Amino acid sequence: MISVPEAENILKKFKFEKTENVDLFNSYGRILAKDIVSTQDVPEFRKSNMDGYAVTSPCLESYVLMDEVHAGDFRNLKIEDNECIWVATGGKVPKNACCVVPVENTVIENKIMQIVEIPDNSYVVEKGSDISNGDLVLEKRSLINERNIGLIASLGISELKVYKTPKVAIISTGDELEKISDVNSKSIAGIVKKSGCEPVFLGISKDDKTELRNKIVEALNYDVIVTSGGVSAGKKDFTSEIINELGTVLFHGVKMRPGKPVLAGEIDGVPIICTPGKVTSCIICSYLFLYPLLCNFSNSNKCKKIVNAKIMGEFKKESDKRFYLPVVYDNGFVKPVFKDSSHITSIAYSNAIVELKEGISIADGEVEVWLYD
Repeated sequence: MISVPEAENILKKFKFEKTENVDLFNSYGRILAKDIVSTQDVPEFRKSNMDGYAVTSPCLESYVLMDEVHAGDFRNLKIEDNECIWVATGGKVPKNACCVVPVENTVIENKIMQIVEIPDNSYVVEKGSDISNGDLVLEKRSLINERNIGLIASLGISELKVYKTPKVAIISTGDELEKISDVNSKSIAGIVKKSGCEPVFLGISKDDKTELRNKIVEALNYDVIVTSGGVSAGKKDFTSEIINELGTVLFHGVKMRPGKPVLAGEIDGVPIICTPGKVTSCIICSYLFLYPLLCNFSNSNKCKKIVNAKIMGEFKKESDKRFYLPVVYDNGFVKPVFKDSSHITSIAYSNAIVELKEGISIADGEVEVWLYD
């Protein structure tokens, strides 16, 4: 039996680097698999920030209106000192113009424009002032969101290389699930989704070695495998035996409660996490071992949100094992709600977990709290 840190460290070996190309329009929520470096200036030309008149100097008595430039007109125009060109917002400004005088600062009659108030701003957006050619725009592993997707579009990029969304095969085990509801698979699926991965339920296996083996072999088509039940020392607990035959058991049994029988293995490079069947044990192990693994696979920036709080009353535990105590956190205080590892309400009514480390037999006073959300 190993410690929690040892188990966590073993699972850090697994990496997920599968990528695919997706259309930019459908890239929201995906993770970039390569840096995005600009190959152009943004804007690509000097453009007007106002509707107004482009001039070489705003200090002359009058100007002759020579032309108009609307958005989408990319002509390379030039003006003399006594000339001006009307430019729409976003329109291309002549190279030799020093500024755009807003329409409201001028009067015009018979194509003769006069400035009634010299502007205090050039109202010209310079070429490359937003993004320069060669700039690192977004780093690898960036999340595509509603803000930076427009940034990418401004570079004329229509397709992105992103990490594939890892698919997680879920298998429930146990003869009893023919008569009672399968709770664990739904809870595990929620944690899988929370990590940014895609859950795929492969169904329920009876406590039959051949049936469970076939399910696990089917699950090897996915990126991660999770099972619940069948990891203790019962006569019909075949999970460890099957994994040893197909691959390698990395650990079986961790010095913790709830969740002591948890197992992890590797088959053909695919990690498999096998949680106990008791519901609170299953969810605690899924949070502790599965969730960080999947966040790593999905390149998610999600991590444990830890706060300090005072525990109401005291909680007794075995001093040689870590205990993961479901609690309700409220305004700096936590109240334990743990009844038994087989009770769904031990975890369902909690909003946080307190990790009580080895060497502590009575928890009281201030503790560290892991908030679910």
